[in-house]
Amino acid sequence: MANIDFQTKIVTGQTENTLSQRVYSLLCDEIVNGELVPGERLTRRGLSKRLGVSQNPVTEALMRLERDGFVENKPLYGCRVRVLTIEDVENDQILREAIECQLVRLCCEYACNSDLAALMMRAAELDRITTQGDPESRLGMRLHLEFHMLIGEFGKKCPYLVNELERVWLRSLMRLNWVKSALFCALPEDWHQQLVEVIKDRNPDAAEAKMRKHVKMNEQYDIKTLEFLNR
Repeated sequence: MANIDFQTKIVTGQTENTLSQRVYSLLCDEIVNGELVPGERLTRRGLSKRLGVSQNPVTEALMRLERDGFVENKPLYGCRVRVLTIEDVENDQILREAIECQLVRLCCEYACNSDLAALMMRAAELDRITTQGDPESRLGMRLHLEFHMLIGEFGKKCPYLVNELERVWLRSLMRLNWVKSALFCALPEDWHQQLVEVIKDRNPDAAEAKMRKHVKMNEQYDIKTLEFLNR
């Protein structure tokens, strides 16, 4: 159970701020993994009781979750897991496209050969999980996020963009990406490896064009997924 895992991480002497970080991380994971579903109500008292902490860190965590776009407050209802709309997906994809296209250009320029070798290994593992394994597995979701984060980290120039990209990815609720893959998408077996091959050519313009295509396809399937789930 989530609360048992959470409790084992709490040690004597932790500050309230540290607890709020842990509450935030746990609730974020539960939202991304679909354990807390869109529209589900979140009460401070209920979460405090379930997690075994005071309401202060819960309040701080919920405020941060709202700021990062994972939950929303509705009049006469209170706090709930954010219900994604097609407009939300379109806005996030515009932001993701801008960030990832810039990060892939930086990766072309500043990643060393060992970085690119590691990126290719991660891409091959991700493609294998996507095409042969369980696309809804937590391993698959984690590898997908880590692959795109590595492109940003290997660019070595703008950690703020990498952090913002992570929020965009999580805000899109990655679980939908795997639902859409199963329902609508038959990606090439080397889909992510193709992207790395272009990066290895050290041509920022070509890498940006490839990343833009990569993100655009993701947007199409995100919208199809929401339309399917809202029928």
